[in-house]
Amino acid sequence: MKLFWLILFIFSFVIKQEPAAVNVYRVEHSDRLKIFAKNNNIFPVTIEVDFDTENLEPTRYLPYTGVLNSMDNENILDLKFSDIANGWNYETTYKYYMGSIFAKHDDSFAYRLPFKKGKEYRLSQGFEGAYSHKGDLRYSLDFSLSLSDEIYAARGGVVVALEESNDRGGSLVQYMEYANYITILHDDGTFADYSHLMKNGVDVEIGQKVRMGQLIGFSGATGYASGPHLHFVVKKTKKGGGYISIPIKFTTKDGIISLQEGQSYLGY
Repeated sequence: MKLFWLILFIFSFVIKQEPAAVNVYRVEHSDRLKIFAKNNNIFPVTIEVDFDTENLEPTRYLPYTGVLNSMDNENILDLKFSDIANGWNYETTYKYYMGSIFAKHDDSFAYRLPFKKGKEYRLSQGFEGAYSHKGDLRYSLDFSLSLSDEIYAARGGVVVALEESNDRGGSLVQYMEYANYITILHDDGTFADYSHLMKNGVDVEIGQKVRMGQLIGFSGATGYASGPHLHFVVKKTKKGGGYISIPIKFTTKDGIISLQEGQSYLGY
């Protein structure tokens, strides 16, 4: 009996955080192979697995798509022996990416403005902004924070990715990979990105639980940015990898509202 693994790792981050491995492995029984997947990350992942089998019958429809929660070790399917006397063989491909494609945003949630209470900032680019908020990023927001201004968590969650070592930025797309950022996982499975932070401008750690209104970092102009500002977006994972942004509302002195491009808002 022989086994051939063709393994495709796809980790769909816009950000550059290195993932821990997601392992797919087998446990052999008298009448079947039990296939397990183990997620070694502190965040959920979506995994897509397919098999090309010989003398093996899968116990569920292929290709398989499922979600593994943080540190899950799950029996995702079985391959039953159909003619064990003649041996068996299989090839498998799999890919995985951060987040659950089944996450559902809590649309009733009111976010906190991600800057200091009492400070007022202009929303320089809003939802579907002409400069860069298009396609999957259309529900992003740019706040006109100055260099080193304080950034606060708009919603509580767990820090799952960050970068603060970059000191480069500019209005050319080639600078995109140099953005400093923080990514926070919310309890409904969505994420928030806080981007363009200054070098060494992160005040949290991977795995840290943060509360709404907690200081998390300092604004800058790293990455694809024409000047200092905070790029903020709430997003969820989409099938195949990558993300789609989500329209959200904020608590302000005028109530719970959708923010409008060109308007200024007071931290509340």
